[in-house]
Amino acid sequence: MKLDEQQLAAWRRDGVVPLGRVLTDEQVAGAREHFDAMHAAGLTDNPSADPKRSRIRVLNIYAKDPWFLNLISSDPVLDAAESVLGPNIQYFQDNCFWKPPYEGMSTQWHQDNIWWHADPPNIVTIWIALDDTDASNGAVQYQAGSHAAMLEPTFEVNDPKAGRYFLLGDDQVDRSKMVQFTVPAGHAVMHHCMTIHGAPPNTSPRPRRGYTVHLMEEGILNFDVKTHPILRGRMRARAS
Repeated sequence: MKLDEQQLAAWRRDGVVPLGRVLTDEQVAGAREHFDAMHAAGLTDNPSADPKRSRIRVLNIYAKDPWFLNLISSDPVLDAAESVLGPNIQYFQDNCFWKPPYEGMSTQWHQDNIWWHADPPNIVTIWIALDDTDASNGAVQYQAGSHAAMLEPTFEVNDPKAGRYFLLGDDQVDRSKMVQFTVPAGHAVMHHCMTIHGAPPNTSPRPRRGYTVHLMEEGILNFDVKTHPILRGRMRARAS
């Protein structure tokens, strides 16, 4: 179902909007099963430098397990994206993140477009809960209205897989504008690629598995459709 007028107004104002349910219980169970199998097979990694904290992840999971295409291309996901991207939607990336009970690490404040440099910035992230998610087990926090401009990041990160890069420091965010949603398993929140967000650690006895789908207006990053397929609509001709 596409966004209604109230949701669209929230999107334009805040750069983030809860979507409600986008996956069935069967799809949620399947995603957990496939993600857990990849972890058991040693196909995940952990970017934490703290031995007492962890965040298990698989980046670009669809490329490693094509089963996830049935989630990426589901109507509830694409309908939400079409509401703000238009009718021609291209796959960009999808990732799974697991913050284990008691030890799941925090996620530093950032804007997704710091990595992608999309111009125009027509990319959305749809964060789908694979476990019931709330403040106690590390629900994502978003700074409402922060999608209006990119900030220059100052917080240094040394990631064992991605290398050295910079995210936003605590002094660069406005906590008075933070919003956080309770997201039951199978439900989702969509945010703009310039919306500031981060997440606290999981200090609860419950797991927090999340699946993120990044979708873009077709063609804006000139990616090959063999690896970044058109999921809805078509690839339009562009002037050379």
